Amino acid sequence: MRPTAFAVCVFLTASAAMAQGPCCLPSGSAGCADAACAESVCTFDPYCCSTLWDERCASEASVLCVACRPPESCDPPPADMQEWEPCGSQLDAACPVPEPLLMTLSTGSVLHGTVWATDTERDVDWFVVELQQPAMLAVDCWSAGPIGVAIVDAACPPAVHAESPDGCPARAQACLPAGSWRVVVRPLLFEPLSCHEPQAAYAIRATVSSCQPHGLINDACTGAIPAVTGPNAFDTTHATADPQPLPGWCDEGAGLAITHDAWFEFTPLQSGLHRLDTCTEIPFDTRLAVLDGCGGSVLACSDDHCTGDGAELEVMLQEGVPVLVRLGGWGHGGAGVLHVEPVAGTAPCPGDLDGNGMVDAGDIGSLLLLFASAGGPADLDQSGTVDAGDIGLLLLWMGPCPAGMPVSGLDSGVPGLDWSADADHLPHPVRDPSAGLPRPGTDRLLPSGTKHSRM
Repeated sequence: MRPTAFAVCVFLTASAAMAQGPCCLPSGSAGCADAACAESVCTFDPYCCSTLWDERCASEASVLCVACRPPESCDPPPADMQEWEPCGSQLDAACPVPEPLLMTLSTGSVLHGTVWATDTERDVDWFVVELQQPAMLAVDCWSAGPIGVAIVDAACPPAVHAESPDGCPARAQACLPAGSWRVVVRPLLFEPLSCHEPQAAYAIRATVSSCQPHGLINDACTGAIPAVTGPNAFDTTHATADPQPLPGWCDEGAGLAITHDAWFEFTPLQSGLHRLDTCTEIPFDTRLAVLDGCGGSVLACSDDHCTGDGAELEVMLQEGVPVLVRLGGWGHGGAGVLHVEPVAGTAPCPGDLDGNGMVDAGDIGSLLLLFASAGGPADLDQSGTVDAGDIGLLLLWMGPCPAGMPVSGLDSGVPGLDWSADADHLPHPVRDPSAGLPRPGTDRLLPSGTKHSRM
């Protein structure tokens, strides 16, 4: 889930630096007062220095900049165990990891280890924890570098049940049924890191406490419950991660991770554009996707489109034709409200892929970007593949959209063509702690070929 990082040069004059805010906090301007920290962050995320130093930039600084790391010394406790894999090796990269290569992480014991990374590969360390009964499994990780820990199941590719946020020590925890569980430790960035450097060292400790796992009626696609026009209360605290992956065009710069997801079925009472959001009183980072059926095509998706951590999208729907809504989070669940509303005065205009109110050459360019891909908003004839038939439909539909069609939507679902204020926010290499870990149903646990992660 990680493309090659974009390298930029950041030059901040002394006067400009003085006018900017601290790097550790979001501000109302581009860049931050510490020029060295700004350059470290903006090398991977140019938006932070070209447009706005927002919450995501401050989060990246908490990993990349020493001054923004937690004030505590983060000294790890003494080791009870040492990682068996030699420094610089990657013997347990395959999925599934052969049982002889899996090291058991004894609860209560502290394990010390190291990782490494290059521009294209990274070390991924796997451990196994056996639970004899349902328990709250918590894994703490101490590290001076950008290293993350996650709890996943034993499947391949595995589903992610918990991830550690930024901090030291960072903690991933989940209430799990009895069984065999995996703990995965890996660098969060694809950038040179030698296992001999202090930033490559980590310590982890697993602890268990009592809990009772609760399932949701709508935890799986096949158990989707009805959603209505208006507010729909939900609580995904005890939801698990569905293995169905999101398509690549849903990646808005923070990866494709979606965990603790619940499913709803919505049948529109009218045709036209509908808005779905979790923007009101949401206590955790949410993600939304709308599908045409279980295992079907994703029609629209959204991550971080409204203030805070809420998701918001707009999608064209047909009267009486049900769609599925997948609502999840990033490593956590919680209670909130899903709002579903028709957008007043809109009529279907499926050929307007870039949301400018017309079917024109720009939409043909948008479709060509997705040519030969499976399904999605550019598969206009619903054949399952974006192909010549869809180009033919665009040519037939050339011209203005029906009266009342909005000039642009919040989320067209077409990569690279969202000209909203956040459109230049290029991939963020830090906030996706799932880098190299599998988004449920994908190859995220492969040591390379993934982008920075936020799982």
